[in-house]
Amino acid sequence: MALHAARRVAMQMIYSRMFSGDDCHSVLEDQPDLQGVEDDQGFIDRALEGTQNNRDAYDDIIQSFSPQRALERIPVLDRAILHLSLHELSLPDALPGVIINEAVELAKRFGDESDGRFINGLLGAYVRGNAQ
Repeated sequence: MALHAARRVAMQMIYSRMFSGDDCHSVLEDQPDLQGVEDDQGFIDRALEGTQNNRDAYDDIIQSFSPQRALERIPVLDRAILHLSLHELSLPDALPGVIINEAVELAKRFGDESDGRFINGLLGAYVRGNAQ
């Protein structure tokens, strides 16, 4: 499985957990996205653990880079993508440009064009703010 597909699976599981708070593994049962997931299961597991452990910190980052919108008014899809991206950006070998592009692609696939612009802007500002 390509890392792009693993990101797609991880994001859907994070999204599901944000809604239900329960086991998110069942959300993708019998879905094509799970085909070949074994190759990247470690990435998915680390992403789920990292986003769960840092949920409040990631929400604080999102809120600080989007002060005009209350966190509750940011679509859960966007927050799930942002949580995954912020987790990836925290890793030592992070490639910010790739991570942001992948996040925008997820937003376009599952949301709409405005979601992609919002995510691109927020993550771009975050990366620029942390590069100093």
